[in-house]
Amino acid sequence: MKLTDEEKRMLNGEFDEGVRYSMDILVQLGDLYGAEDFVDIQSVHGAMSYPNFWASVELVESFSNRGAKFRVPTTLNTAAWPSNFNRWPDELPESWEHMERCQRMINAVRKMGAHLTCSCTPYFQGNLPRFRECVAWTESSAISFANSVLGARANRITDGIDKAAGVAGKMPRFGLMLDENRKGNALVHVEFKPKNLSDYGTLGWIVGKHLGNQIPVIEGLPESTTTNDFKVFGGAGASSGGMPLYHVVGMTPEAPTREYALGGKKPLYELRIDEKEVEKARALISSAKTDKFEAVLLGCPHPTIAEVKNLADILAGRRVKPGIKFWIFISADVLALAREFGYAQVIEASGAELVQQTCILFFDISKWGWKTIMTDSAKYANLLTSEPTWLEAIFVDTLTCIARATV
Repeated sequence: MKLTDEEKRMLNGEFDEGVRYSMDILVQLGDLYGAEDFVDIQSVHGAMSYPNFWASVELVESFSNRGAKFRVPTTLNTAAWPSNFNRWPDELPESWEHMERCQRMINAVRKMGAHLTCSCTPYFQGNLPRFRECVAWTESSAISFANSVLGARANRITDGIDKAAGVAGKMPRFGLMLDENRKGNALVHVEFKPKNLSDYGTLGWIVGKHLGNQIPVIEGLPESTTTNDFKVFGGAGASSGGMPLYHVVGMTPEAPTREYALGGKKPLYELRIDEKEVEKARALISSAKTDKFEAVLLGCPHPTIAEVKNLADILAGRRVKPGIKFWIFISADVLALAREFGYAQVIEASGAELVQQTCILFFDISKWGWKTIMTDSAKYANLLTSEPTWLEAIFVDTLTCIARATV
């Protein structure tokens, strides 16, 4: 890699050990991917990887113990937030070892100067890059949103790389940071009109499942499609196929026309999605072989205040059935608004619970006895069948979740 004089000094340890350690990691990453040089980044959205494993703790502490400090604004993805620990000690116990790992990870990133937002939707918490701005983000749905909806430049990276980038304020220039790698190579015709967020999740799951990490150019989405719909669509596609970037003709910033989004080339792949394909996908997304479930899990990705109001309106006057947990995962800022506006109180009066700054993936659920959950999130339904949760999922829309879990 071609390094500037400043970058050479950073790598040689003339700044501090945290910077040297970070640059060493990033230079190796750049060499691995054939990057020619570095690019300055404007923000980081960092991972708080699974506290189920000691390696997660040791990784983040390898930076904080070297005195590393973030040089650019750094928000954090969902975490095992301490206020949620052993919230239900009699029914759903968690080990103190798990709590220790969680607290150590939070202490480490706090020491490094991170903003402890702990949400999977950083663009709703003020980490909002502009068009063509380079960032170093983790969290698959956030990366997809940054690239696709905002037109920022972000590669799919993981824990450790994000910390190094934040400390150095730089990333190797490769992959989706290069204009020539951002053109679409697959064409998707949507011949189905989505009616709700779960439909957008299903569409995203189909695109990701069929096209993997290709870059789809999508036609046929209704003009009523919102940024929140894109949030759900991209999250599902990133979970089923790793989709880091998509273009929607006439809607996303790099797709004014089909021809422009494809770079003037013919697509390598072509996909049509109609009602029949959507119905087939819904059945495949649901992994459960039973109608019984222990919990309803909503809020993946974290909801907007409008989504929370909608949930409050539907849950008003209803009660969660005995023996069922009904959890809505939510960011701290949206929860604060929900309390201010009275939505949280309505939701909690139903027996549903708002669980802030976290995700079910960060709970120590091994002794809970849960086997099956119900969710309106295609992303959740796809992810929860594997490590560390190993849960079966029933995937339905929000209204159905509430109808089946409440009276």
